[in-house]
Amino acid sequence: MRRVLIALAVAVLGTLPAAAQFTMAEMYAAGVITNSLGETMPVRLWRHYEKKDLPVPVVILLHGSGECGRDNAKQLSNFGAMHNVLLIDEELPPALWAIPQCTAASPWVRTIAFKPDYRQPRYPASALRTVKEWVDGLVKDGIADPKRIYITGLSLGGFGTWDAIQRWPNTFAAAVPVCGGGSIQEEAIKNAATTALWIFHGSADGNVPVDCSRRMVSALMRAGAKPKYTEFQGAGHPIWSRVYADSAMWHWMFRQRLGKPERESEPSFLGNLLKYVTPD
Repeated sequence: MRRVLIALAVAVLGTLPAAAQFTMAEMYAAGVITNSLGETMPVRLWRHYEKKDLPVPVVILLHGSGECGRDNAKQLSNFGAMHNVLLIDEELPPALWAIPQCTAASPWVRTIAFKPDYRQPRYPASALRTVKEWVDGLVKDGIADPKRIYITGLSLGGFGTWDAIQRWPNTFAAAVPVCGGGSIQEEAIKNAATTALWIFHGSADGNVPVDCSRRMVSALMRAGAKPKYTEFQGAGHPIWSRVYADSAMWHWMFRQRLGKPERESEPSFLGNLLKYVTPD
């Protein structure tokens, strides 16, 4: 039944022309995904590919806390900058873009990784598990390329992005967590290092302390990883429009392949990073 639901969700999509007159609500078809427990989640999907392109990259976009709900609409609100890039950048490859929606009562993560001593819960949050099972189904059905699964998220979705790559290593080719954070425990960092990372944060973020990203970068560096890190000096919490409006970021993401990351590091200030980071 799960695979039937996946097929139905994808089947409702048409390949719409990327013209400026189409809004996100028009281009991203409304669907529902279901996990192995029968729990459902709203999702908006854009099938930007033809059948001949299969299997294709899949991009998972996790919204923030302000977009929680079940209306299958609010989660689109902070991805407008991305939408504009997709409309004009014809060099981006065919892909399946997915924007699921969690609820405030069942968010992407069980607990928020604000403190250095944060430890990842043993089991994933139901919402994140639902997304992972759905992606696994797309791979089994030959829709998703298992070497090109990508994930990004903002704020609450940034924490969800970290949780996903630390919980399921060797799954995501690239991740772009925006103003989020995760666990700096050894095993969790080792898991995250299997994914190519470009991390973003504002230095004056009043909602999610910038140390949440700084300590992740520091821990990854000490583990031998080479994440990309961009810190917007003087910027507050809502930096996602700046991140998602940058076509270079999307091109970097699509260049990544699972197991063959592009080992390029362009952080803002890695040379001085350790003095900003809370010690383990």
